[in-house]
Amino acid sequence: MRSIAITGWICALLLTAALPARANDSALLDVLRDKHVLTQQEHDRLIGSELSPAQRADLIDMLHAKGILTDDETRKLAQPGVTPGTGAQPRTAEAPKAAAPPQVGYDEGFFVRSADGNFSLKFNGRVASNFFFFEPDTVQNDTQTIDRARLSVDATVYKYFRMRLENDFTSSSGLRDAWIGFNYAPEFNVQIGQYKVPFSYEELLSKRYIDFVERAAVVNSAVNPSRDIGVMVYGALFKKMVQYQLAGMNGTGQNRSDNNSDKDVIARAVVAPFVASDFEHLRGFNLGGAVTYGRQARETTGTGSSLTAVRNSTAGLTETGFTFYPAVSRNGDRLRTDAHAAWIDGPFSVSGEYINTQESRTDLSGVRLPDLDTDGAYVGGTWLLTGETKPYNVRIHPTRPFLDVQNPGWGAWEAALRYEYFKLRHDRDSATDTFTDNRYDAAVAGLNWYPNEFLRFSLNYLYGDFDVRGNGKSPNAAKHSNNAVLGRAQLEF
Repeated sequence: MRSIAITGWICALLLTAALPARANDSALLDVLRDKHVLTQQEHDRLIGSELSPAQRADLIDMLHAKGILTDDETRKLAQPGVTPGTGAQPRTAEAPKAAAPPQVGYDEGFFVRSADGNFSLKFNGRVASNFFFFEPDTVQNDTQTIDRARLSVDATVYKYFRMRLENDFTSSSGLRDAWIGFNYAPEFNVQIGQYKVPFSYEELLSKRYIDFVERAAVVNSAVNPSRDIGVMVYGALFKKMVQYQLAGMNGTGQNRSDNNSDKDVIARAVVAPFVASDFEHLRGFNLGGAVTYGRQARETTGTGSSLTAVRNSTAGLTETGFTFYPAVSRNGDRLRTDAHAAWIDGPFSVSGEYINTQESRTDLSGVRLPDLDTDGAYVGGTWLLTGETKPYNVRIHPTRPFLDVQNPGWGAWEAALRYEYFKLRHDRDSATDTFTDNRYDAAVAGLNWYPNEFLRFSLNYLYGDFDVRGNGKSPNAAKHSNNAVLGRAQLEF
């Protein structure tokens, strides 16, 4: 009975140990087998099991107290690397295991990473070309552009530290993302450097994955520039039902140091109430809001008597780049608010967003001029006609890629529809500020084709209507509406 009890105690210890095995563990099992405490079958089953140093010491002490081990055997077993009955000669240490080779492959980018995941590098890039066709007798010219030509690298160091660099070769000041981050837990993370301002829902989506060729006019104009330099804390709470972002940023845009000591303060929150629920069709629903506040200093150009204020407020721009409301000089507080709602369910998606901006114009020309007040919104939806599930801010993987060798098909096809408006206004204050109240409404219908996960081709039809009160502008002087066709060809790796 004593042998059975001890054997069970030994088995429990050996099977629950968690630290690397020592050479003397097998020696201890040999001694217990020779003393008939363990059968040969028990010995063979337990050989190679692991004991922590504390568990091993406790087991030796217990066996010595019960008289199973002699004093000499106890002393020798307590010495690392010594086997009883061998004249205290150390066993040859096992050769250390060779380190696992690094992993190299492709997963939405080429990567190399250590086997333990502590270190990694990932490279990706994309090229996109846009084209615009306008109706006759407008001030805009048909054209084709290189909209994106970017390369980026992401790095992980000691698992919790991250870095991202991204450059766009279509611009002389091409640096886009340049930040380092500390990602220790889902609830709290830190990011320092240059990155997208955590404000607009659509702006935070990569342009690779937006539903149309261009973002809505109010998003392009009110969140411009879209990147800034600062510090941000962010995280996800309550099983990702609540996400938050808090940031302090320069407020002057990408690749620019601040022109005053005031900083923009930004807060954003998103609630996804059903993300962890049993309501499958509602898991992709979320809503949120954001606010930014800061002081924007007056900017000037020239010297001496030729010194003039820069017109750097929000401007009224359409998706195709037409200015229907010019920027004006600003100086003082800037307050921006945002609200959005989005829902993705299988092949369908619906999203909408509202943005309001108020910009002060104090101490310009020696007087306080009326504030510039802008607001705009959009609502739209998509439908993957070929049945794939609509992803959030990542690639679409067609069920049957075009020209695929194993499962050929026609890729993924998606229909999209959007309505939007954008309004800018301020009281008339001088002969130079004649654009006092303008509104732009537009409807966009689109078709997206994804031959495979790397390619995208988009075609949009846009109808725009211009309310030109206050000497506003329209692309066609004879009427207040216009038609345009937008296209996009994109390749990413």
